[in-house]
Amino acid sequence: MRVPVRWLRDMVDTELPTTEIAHRLTMAGLEAESVTRVGEEWEYVFVGEVIAVVPHPDADRLVLATVHAGPHQLTVVTGAPNILPGQKIALALVGARLIDPYVDTLQYKTLKASKIRGVKSEGMVCSEKELGMSEEHEGILVLPDDAPVGVPLRDYLGDDVIEFEITPNLVHAFSVVGIARELAAILDLTARNVPTVDLSTMPRDDSRVVIEAPDLCARYALAVIEDITVGPSPDWMQRRLTLAGMRPVNSIVDITNYVMLEVGQPMHGFDAEHIHGGRIIVRRARPGEQMETLDHVMRELDDDTLVIADVDRAVAIAGVMGGVESEVSDSTTTILLESASFGDKPVRRTVRNQKLPSEASARFMRGVDPNLAWVGLQRFVALLAEIDPKARVTAVADAYPRPRERNVVRMRYAEVERLLGMQIPIDTVVDILGRLDLQPLVEDDGGDPVVVVSAPTYRSDINIPADVVEEIIRVYGYESLPETLPTGRTVPVSRDPARLVDRVTQDALVAAGLTEVITYSMISDVDLASLSPNGGGMPRILGAFRRGEADFVRATNPPRADWEIMRPTMLPSLLRMVSENLKYGDRVAIFETARTYQPRGRDELPDEPRVVAIALSGARESESWFRGSEEELDFFDLKGVVQVLGDRLGVRDLSWSALDHPSMQPGRSASIELNGVQIGVAGEVHPRVAQGFAVAGRVAFAEIDLTPFAESLLETWNVSSVSRFQPIRQDFAVVVDADTPASAVWQAIADGARPLASDITLFDIYRGRGIGEGKKSLAYRVTFSAPDRQLAEHEVERIRGRITQNLTKRVKGILRA
Repeated sequence: MRVPVRWLRDMVDTELPTTEIAHRLTMAGLEAESVTRVGEEWEYVFVGEVIAVVPHPDADRLVLATVHAGPHQLTVVTGAPNILPGQKIALALVGARLIDPYVDTLQYKTLKASKIRGVKSEGMVCSEKELGMSEEHEGILVLPDDAPVGVPLRDYLGDDVIEFEITPNLVHAFSVVGIARELAAILDLTARNVPTVDLSTMPRDDSRVVIEAPDLCARYALAVIEDITVGPSPDWMQRRLTLAGMRPVNSIVDITNYVMLEVGQPMHGFDAEHIHGGRIIVRRARPGEQMETLDHVMRELDDDTLVIADVDRAVAIAGVMGGVESEVSDSTTTILLESASFGDKPVRRTVRNQKLPSEASARFMRGVDPNLAWVGLQRFVALLAEIDPKARVTAVADAYPRPRERNVVRMRYAEVERLLGMQIPIDTVVDILGRLDLQPLVEDDGGDPVVVVSAPTYRSDINIPADVVEEIIRVYGYESLPETLPTGRTVPVSRDPARLVDRVTQDALVAAGLTEVITYSMISDVDLASLSPNGGGMPRILGAFRRGEADFVRATNPPRADWEIMRPTMLPSLLRMVSENLKYGDRVAIFETARTYQPRGRDELPDEPRVVAIALSGARESESWFRGSEEELDFFDLKGVVQVLGDRLGVRDLSWSALDHPSMQPGRSASIELNGVQIGVAGEVHPRVAQGFAVAGRVAFAEIDLTPFAESLLETWNVSSVSRFQPIRQDFAVVVDADTPASAVWQAIADGARPLASDITLFDIYRGRGIGEGKKSLAYRVTFSAPDRQLAEHEVERIRGRITQNLTKRVKGILRA
């Protein structure tokens, strides 16, 4: 928010420099982001008066203007079409630095004396653009009639502007009056009230306003004003609006904007002639309802949108923007003036859905005090009476179903020292709270003082004792807090097993050549439906998790229309990442560790297991002159990555079994199991699912629940010496049924070979002649070693016998000769 300092000084008598004002307010919690000095460049520019204007003797489109500016009187050559005798203007003398209006970029030029068509010109009458006030360059800047001739222009029009960062909890300071209140409290001064007109004696006609959605609109005040004349607003008002970052439009619009900036109450004027029935109805939009807003865009409205309507149709989007059909124009003579309080959540939702932010909505989204509506109405009428004395208020209405009262908070005085670590005298505490309009009282509770405050309705951020203490210290001064070093012992570091699993997983996958990605945790119903290759709705299994009966975890107020569900699987997120990255390369190997959100039931918090998701797509080898093939990454590459991860996590008994997964290619998907329990899935994504996310080639995907590893990870880490004795390697070719999983054969060999087997590797699979129909041969190489001795032949034979026995019993395997 931009605050002109002269406007601020109208309310608070202070001679502090602008930089000191900005510093004091920043130290009190109102961050001043920048200070702009408007007019700092206006050296050698004065307020002048045009004495005479005569034609140029040698140019039809130029004139010679005699200008008086105190001790300076000179003739300047100008082509300005709007210059007239008697006008007050901005006169630049030789040496002045002005903006060059004829180039697109910001460039300054230094004014020099010159001859124009034979006539010497020693100055210039300036346009607004040359002074940096606006983009207007068609004519010169004409000053008000009371402008003091001869005064430097920066003393007359110049100003300092402080720009504040208004956080969501500081809506009470989202106005010049709010900043003035804060400054007055800090400096122990009294802020002046802005002039208003008492409307309580005006004719009351509450039938003109109907609130059909009281949950979305706390208050709606209305004034009927007749006999108005719409025209330009006064120069002083236009200057202040411009300095505050708003464009002047006309007297009615400018006053509503002025009141919003000054007191913080957004307002809107409707042309009464175009309000059917003469009544205002505050309601939800009807299904299929449309309206054209002031930016000339036709808006589709839904039933979550609060609208201002007449008896026939919507005429404005509440708290956001008015409609074209009821816009105030130069021919308007009667207006219905709105001053209301709309809920922050519906306004925020509408702004997001319509992509239509505005100055008004920025305030409503932070929560405007309903009691401010009547103040804004009275301030508007006071300003209108000053600008347009013939205008008159003929009726007012005020729908305020549940008036807001001041909030009482009780706080033990000892709470100040407990939270701040320092004592502040109770008299000082009462004084500070009084300056903040908190109406403090001190009560005695058995010798323990209790401070009771009554927070004004515009201070919705004061609800608990800690809030009161914060108000005290920010005015007393944060710099007054004592500086003390912490004492005590350092708490022993305890490593969170879940975070440790994450770190080990990330390190292992990066070492395996993958790249970590971070995606948003929200997806849409469309994303989940796209995981079904047949388009038959959401599949029964979503990634590694089976879909439950409960609905997904949905956001009440999502940040984007297509982010409505907390994702139950990471498959859609990684498919989108694969799609985007394949646009810039021929190979993608990515992973992410994050939470998924599994619904449990209505009004219950979801399970949030941490998972790792892996996606591989594209060429197996990066493009180079020695690349030997065009093979794509597939299921077996993915399986290798998962096995490497299992080794790093200390898991020796991960097993794989065939799985019919709705989002995976038939015959190319598997269940990943640990101790007989499924912990994840892996496979190649079904081509139609991949195409739904704009991926043309193969995508190998795995999703694994990391929760089981958190308990066992630390136990699996151990250090053992490398055996100095020669290992013994033997091969086992096992004939089993064709549908026997290789993992089952591996497990049978491992159980028979332990503890002396240091490595078991499957190196060949054979189907065909010599082993029988419906059979396959799996060849494993087993490495035996002992840490303390060279294994004897009889020991190896005994182990081989155990392996043969296990294979026969468990998988009905026969060793090939």
